[in-house]
Amino acid sequence: MKKKIDNTVIQVKTIFTLVILMVSTILSAQNIEESTIQNEFRLTGDSISFPLTIVNAFPFISGEVNGVKGKFMFDTGHQGALDINNNIVPLSSERATGRGFVASGQKFEKFTNDTIKELRLVNGLHFQNLKQIPSANYDFLQNNITPDCIGYIGYDFFKGYMFKLDYTKRKLTFYKSTPERETSKDFLSGEKVLGILNFEIRNLPNIPMIKVNIDDVEMLGLFDTGGSYGLLEFTEKDTENLTTKNYLKDYGKDGYDEDLFVLSNVTVSKQLTTDFIGIHKIEESSQFKKAIGVTEDNLLILAYRFLSKYKTVWDYDHKKIYVLEY
Repeated sequence: MKKKIDNTVIQVKTIFTLVILMVSTILSAQNIEESTIQNEFRLTGDSISFPLTIVNAFPFISGEVNGVKGKFMFDTGHQGALDINNNIVPLSSERATGRGFVASGQKFEKFTNDTIKELRLVNGLHFQNLKQIPSANYDFLQNNITPDCIGYIGYDFFKGYMFKLDYTKRKLTFYKSTPERETSKDFLSGEKVLGILNFEIRNLPNIPMIKVNIDDVEMLGLFDTGGSYGLLEFTEKDTENLTTKNYLKDYGKDGYDEDLFVLSNVTVSKQLTTDFIGIHKIEESSQFKKAIGVTEDNLLILAYRFLSKYKTVWDYDHKKIYVLEY
């Protein structure tokens, strides 16, 4: 009996030791993968996920640049792969390259950096000696959104990938666009599809555009993760029309004393009609509209109010946005 017990103990110890070895091997493989250093700020591999931090309607990816920790805004309205906020990250080799502006109206001087020594992202991606990286003083992001904003991550970072955006789980997942994935559609596994939006691209490859309407009023819809809660601009005639029909209502002021509006009965596809509660009006759009190729008078930017209501998959290669149920 004693011998049988001893043998059992030995077997258990052996199994336990094997489990430890297996776990150690897996962890070692993960550490090797996480510590792989890249010299170009672009996605690689088949699929990869990032945890998101949502601040005032904007999605952020945590990371650090040259040892300065903070958060990058994940902004699909930003075409470049990476842009660094030189108001918080010290940069010693900047060269002035011109002027820039954002849709909200802020203007700034742009710079290029010969080399960024090191950059890390929250999921373990590690970059060194990045060349020709743009920077600017984005103090307005620090002052108005989050004080530790260290820059932007934009379209060129994930070019060639589709992504699933899930604000409820605070998760961003990229899938490499391949013929096999187009057939399998594994990115829709377990999902309930509420609608598929076919979009167009004009001046910039990163701005998906769709035609939407409210009753007999047509407008151009733009998808932009950096579009705050959502923005609208209508002609006086259409504003009066929508207000009379109660499709456009004043929602009062928010905590920052900015006017909010409710936009109802918005048809974004044959399968999907929705409402937007608490969006802003665009103050000055002429320069922004010209840059992205918008000629329509009526404009609706679909951002947080839409993206927090529906999970979405953005497939740039096939110009489709899948609207999914949370």
